[in-house]
Amino acid sequence: VSPEGLKRQPREVPLQVLTGDAALDATLTSTSYAIDGVNSPDGNVELNLGGNEKKTITFSIRDAASGLDVSKKLVFDSNSYTVDLELTIKRGDQVVPAKLKLGPSIGDQGIKYYTFYSVAPEAIVALGDKVERHTAMSINENSSSPDRLILGGAVDWAAVGDTYFAMVAIPSKRLEGLEFRTVQYDHQANGAPEKRYLVQAIVPVPTDGSKTVVYVGPKDHFILTEDSQHISAAVGRPIDLEGVIDYGWFTWLSRPIAIPILKAIRWLHRLTNSYGVAIILFTIVIYSLFFPLKWRSSKAMKKAQKLAPRMKELQEKIKGMKQTDPKLKELQMEQLRLMKEGNPLGGCLPLLIQMPFLFALYRAITISLDFRQASFLWLPDLSAGDPIHILEFLMAGTMIILQLITPAPSADPMQRKMMAIGMPLFMLYILWSAPSGLVLYWLVGNIVGFTQQFLINHWTKSDDAEVPEPPPAKGAQKRKKKVDATASG
Repeated sequence: VSPEGLKRQPREVPLQVLTGDAALDATLTSTSYAIDGVNSPDGNVELNLGGNEKKTITFSIRDAASGLDVSKKLVFDSNSYTVDLELTIKRGDQVVPAKLKLGPSIGDQGIKYYTFYSVAPEAIVALGDKVERHTAMSINENSSSPDRLILGGAVDWAAVGDTYFAMVAIPSKRLEGLEFRTVQYDHQANGAPEKRYLVQAIVPVPTDGSKTVVYVGPKDHFILTEDSQHISAAVGRPIDLEGVIDYGWFTWLSRPIAIPILKAIRWLHRLTNSYGVAIILFTIVIYSLFFPLKWRSSKAMKKAQKLAPRMKELQEKIKGMKQTDPKLKELQMEQLRLMKEGNPLGGCLPLLIQMPFLFALYRAITISLDFRQASFLWLPDLSAGDPIHILEFLMAGTMIILQLITPAPSADPMQRKMMAIGMPLFMLYILWSAPSGLVLYWLVGNIVGFTQQFLINHWTKSDDAEVPEPPPAKGAQKRKKKVDATASG
């Protein structure tokens, strides 16, 4: 829970109940609840559950004068990150509708500053078969209703979460009336102010004693999958809480690949007892599997590089020729033949096949809870950036070397050097402060790629001589024969 929320008066805490009736809400906020199930003289409760143990705590208010009867029953289970909530609010015999507050800003409160790789607490909701995400900034800057976002439609579940953790409410009945609220405040990050936001979900829940399941825990695929099965049985409809995980724009592609990747890295971790070593071994295996594609790509690039001067020469000739020139068709046919023989796309296509896999691997490393606070060598946390940035510079340096020895379609040495320097510098900028587990994968991939490219260059030396020189034009052949005949006469 955000410490900023606890500082405010009244305190912003999870599981508060709002009815929309100002007088009733004031009563619910200011009145001391009777607590049943634990001994708590001062109101503070700390639960320590053993294996397979459950604990029930009930908070209640009963006012005979107004007929108000409020009961908030919480059932905790030591085997799960879920809590069963049964909320009852009545005035006499009439059930009072209400909403449950999630947040504010559930997540890792120790992050010094948020980056592209560390997501600030955001609003997440499942409406029908669609999952929506709304950043706190977008809610805060909502032009029609600043600091407030009201969503129509029946809510399957709603959540507030950051990169690794979430708080989710799953009502037993789909109800309408969900809203998200934000409050902006200034946070001092490395001596400079950073805009941050308290984001809360105000979730409509049944108040007739029906069950609402609240999940508070990590956004881990394996945990969420297991708990989703139990929650589905509890609320009587299929629930997929893995929607709280952000797999990126291409979820349909990266999610099916990222999950086997996580299983493989977990298996390697069981063998090595180190997630750093597991990433290294996994990278070596993956690059070995893609070695045939790299071989084909390098051969295609070399051939394209060999034919590049002739292709440029033909382009210059064709550019200055008229459409009625009889030699135009002949040169165009030769150009098509060379494009077929030395098509650089033949080298790019095998690499493109790898892209969905690499994208999924990036997602797996950046969202997996397994790497959080896992140390390796000088790296204190594989889910955070290298504090002294050695890894980033090693990655950029090895990438420069790899670029210099990798064949490219262009034969222009200046252009090749620009690419060899420019691309690594661009990646250094992109991966600066990225999770060190991801940068470690990239660094090891560069080293393995360098070794593979060195072997390919050595084994394909003879292929350079086998690339045939383009035959001279027919007109040149005739002129040559004429000169030979004159010389022999």
